[in-house]
Amino acid sequence: MGNFSFDEQNYYEILGVARDASPQEIKQAYLALVRRYHPDVNPAPNAHELFVRIQEAYQVLSDPEKRAAYDESLPPLPLTITTQLSRQALLRVPDPQLVYVLLHIAPSEAAKNAYKRPPLNVCLALDRSTSMKGKRLAALKRAASMLVDDLQEDDIFSVVAFDDRAEVLIPATRGQDKAYLKQRIQRLEAGGGTEIFQGLRAAFQQVGRFYRPDHLNNIILVTDGHTYGDEEKCYRLAEQAKHRGIVINGLGIGDKWNDAFLDRLTAITGGSAQLVLSARDIEAFLEKHIRGLSNRFAERVLLEYQLPEGAELRYAFRIAPDVAPVALEQPLVLGGVPREGSLQVLLEILVPPTDLEASQQLILQGTFSAHLPAQIPPLYQHSYRLAMPLKDQADLTPPPAELVEAMGRLTLYRMQEKAQEDLAQGRVAQATRKLEQLASRLLLEGQVQLAQTIHQEIAQIHHTRRLSPAGQKAIKFGTRALLLPARIDPSSQEKPS
Repeated sequence: MGNFSFDEQNYYEILGVARDASPQEIKQAYLALVRRYHPDVNPAPNAHELFVRIQEAYQVLSDPEKRAAYDESLPPLPLTITTQLSRQALLRVPDPQLVYVLLHIAPSEAAKNAYKRPPLNVCLALDRSTSMKGKRLAALKRAASMLVDDLQEDDIFSVVAFDDRAEVLIPATRGQDKAYLKQRIQRLEAGGGTEIFQGLRAAFQQVGRFYRPDHLNNIILVTDGHTYGDEEKCYRLAEQAKHRGIVINGLGIGDKWNDAFLDRLTAITGGSAQLVLSARDIEAFLEKHIRGLSNRFAERVLLEYQLPEGAELRYAFRIAPDVAPVALEQPLVLGGVPREGSLQVLLEILVPPTDLEASQQLILQGTFSAHLPAQIPPLYQHSYRLAMPLKDQADLTPPPAELVEAMGRLTLYRMQEKAQEDLAQGRVAQATRKLEQLASRLLLEGQVQLAQTIHQEIAQIHHTRRLSPAGQKAIKFGTRALLLPARIDPSSQEKPS
């Protein structure tokens, strides 16, 4: 079985349980480890030593008084992870059952009070192609200059301008002359085509020059157009950024940019893509984004997860602090945790009960990891296990109102997704019906303008069999925006069983 070591682990890590694990979870974990590491069955040379450490951990954590004293000796947990569920129990039947899980990840009070904003290492990758000429480029210059005013002495700032090639307008350095930076920004001129990979690669290099784990390392990509033929290279670069610890966020201006591409690109690193329809909104977006970075407590929250046999993770969507789909990959890249507020992700899991004689059914287990730039060491990991009771009769307790609202609004977003999938496959009648249902639901929600946009696009479909570029983005990002603000009350949440 090989050699193992628990020397650097605390008692919770030795048993593989969370700090808030129940006595039953602690006992189950202990018994599983005893079966695995008992010297009679484990031929490893250090099996006896490991077994002694497991016994020691269990003796402390299984005794309430000893456990309380031990907890006092540990540093405070930096993050709290709580859960809301769409149902209180599963039925004891062999049929698959749908469960919605709302994860709520926030700084602990102790960690929040000790927080100090980490330095920024930010690069703006700005599209300066011909289509940006005029009001868009002028607004972009004003926004970039505003960001310069907000820089602190230890922040690192750089600017890359790109069309069909990239130019490093401001190299990444610390403590730069702000008047000089603004002067360089004003030199931006529009011209040429759009090759996003050129700009993204140059921005990656600039952030990489001064990359440090105790900094917030970000690329902000701003574009108003399509990139042609280099999408796969952009995705590969985003994978490099993810492993390096660099987050990519995107801003699409107008209706000509490729939202599917930008969604996928940013999701790889845990970032998000946003739509801006008018030049005047560029400044507001960038100001909000930088303010969000200054409020960032943790970056790159990942969930390495396992599901029970036959279960399926069907959908994952981040609803706070920003709104974006989460790529269904291993591990899940969930995003960042703000100092004020929380990271909230809604999961849709199809679960077939695997043992109808059991009292509980495992739903999800795994390990959360997060990068905390202001903490030493910066890597935080947390074991997670979520199980639900099995019952013979349906539990009629209604789910939390906040979760119902989140599920309902996500349903609206997914209706437009499915309508667009139907259109892409030529199923015009099905797409039209879904859009009509969506418009009716939006009217009930009081979203009159968005419903009117959908009705206009239905008329467009009758003539062209597709959505207009402007209408498609208005519907997609309009229904996505309904998920904000996420009004989740942490006091009403439950911890995993």
